[in-house]
Amino acid sequence: MQPPLRLAVTAPAIAARLRRVLAGVCLAAVGATQVCHAGVVADGRGWVSEAGSHLEDIYQQGQPELFVTGYAWHDPHTYTAAKLATLNSHAWGFGAGKRLVDADGNDEMVYAMVFADSHRKPEPVVGYAKQWIWRPAQGPVSLGAGYTAGLTSRTDILNNIPFPIVLPLFSVGVGAIRLYGTFLPRVTDKLNNGNVAFFFASFQFR
Repeated sequence: MQPPLRLAVTAPAIAARLRRVLAGVCLAAVGATQVCHAGVVADGRGWVSEAGSHLEDIYQQGQPELFVTGYAWHDPHTYTAAKLATLNSHAWGFGAGKRLVDADGNDEMVYAMVFADSHRKPEPVVGYAKQWIWRPAQGPVSLGAGYTAGLTSRTDILNNIPFPIVLPLFSVGVGAIRLYGTFLPRVTDKLNNGNVAFFFASFQFR
């Protein structure tokens, strides 16, 4: 039995490093915007420029959040019992981000995190998320649904070459604490592939 992933640095150090990565992503977006305005790229006032400016706005104006990841559920109908016995469900990790609430009470985020994947290897994710938020009966509990898009890398896919992801995102929140869940669907009919739910929580500093 393989030992669980152990992070060799402290949680504050991880959070600081993730904040630097997040800042770098946003600065890169800003740089792309400036290049477009300089006329180096044709039609620089198009969607690339707007997307870069929007990411910058979220990072500059959003409230900081810390993330803690914790659990990955593997569908027993798509994995054999022998394979399930080797997979890691304790997807522990950390992350940081910025969340901006618009005039309608909906959320947008930019974030970075790293956690133990199904094979106990570190998996980083940097991305953007959009959620539409409902508050039943105007109570303290809020429900969210939307999507996330970003980049990740894995040792078992493309030898750690970063690749894009677009996934659904759901959440339930009370006050500054929010529980998120996403789902990675099965992509082929072969066994031991896909139908994985991933859960993480956030704490927002106000």
